[in-house]
Amino acid sequence: MMSRRGFTLIEVMISMAIMAMLTVLVSQSIRSAVQNKKKLEARMAAETTLYDALRVMKLDIERAFNYQDVFFEIENIALQQLDAEKPKNQNGQTDQREQRPPPIKLTHFLGELSSVHFTALNHYRTKYNAPESDQMEVGYYVDSCERPDGEGTTKCLWRRTSPLIDDEVDQGGAKVVVAHNVTRFELAYRSDRENEEWIKQWRSDNKGRNDHRNNFPHFVKVDLEIEDEKSKKARAVQQSIVIQIAFPNNESHLQQTGRGAAPNGQPANGTGGLTQ
Repeated sequence: MMSRRGFTLIEVMISMAIMAMLTVLVSQSIRSAVQNKKKLEARMAAETTLYDALRVMKLDIERAFNYQDVFFEIENIALQQLDAEKPKNQNGQTDQREQRPPPIKLTHFLGELSSVHFTALNHYRTKYNAPESDQMEVGYYVDSCERPDGEGTTKCLWRRTSPLIDDEVDQGGAKVVVAHNVTRFELAYRSDRENEEWIKQWRSDNKGRNDHRNNFPHFVKVDLEIEDEKSKKARAVQQSIVIQIAFPNNESHLQQTGRGAAPNGQPANGTGGLTQ
């Protein structure tokens, strides 16, 4: 005759204990997976914001615009040649023609350690037949802004643009945030001279060095670091790039022509590049 004996109380308690342990382990694994997923999504969002900000900066800096008045240069050369051909006066000297003053310089590059403002050819009209060209003023700097979730403020990277070029390249226009939670934003500049060191300031106006006046840098190094806004314990994302200005146009047009510049005002050495 078959036995109808069931589980004892001890066996049931042991089974329940094992099931409880398995349930705890499974729930912890699921919880850890969900937390890791959130951290990964937050880091990916921060990296996307970082790369997008650098991509916008790269496009602006590559198309930095330095205007040289070719007609003023040609006029001065012609006047000098005419003066050289004039006969000398009684004192044995040649009467010099009065040259017109140089035009006001409106295209500038004002680069500091934590900000940069310059003129560029990267403006696009948003309205049909708007009286605007591709010329613009653009600037990047770090300042306070409201957090995306509305809870307090944080440091943000701002982009300032103006379709009108005036004698104050770092003023006016509209501004927009391109990156939140910025922990580091540093810039450095250098020319194309061999073995030149990176410097923390480049100003083409009267406040800059003599060899920088009316000249744009050839390379700009950008270091940008963004903190994960959803997790203070997560490591911040950081990227460093070197941007080459496509056409600094530092020398006069006649000097460039003499050195074999490419036609249509394009640089003989090609366009700018990006390294990481």
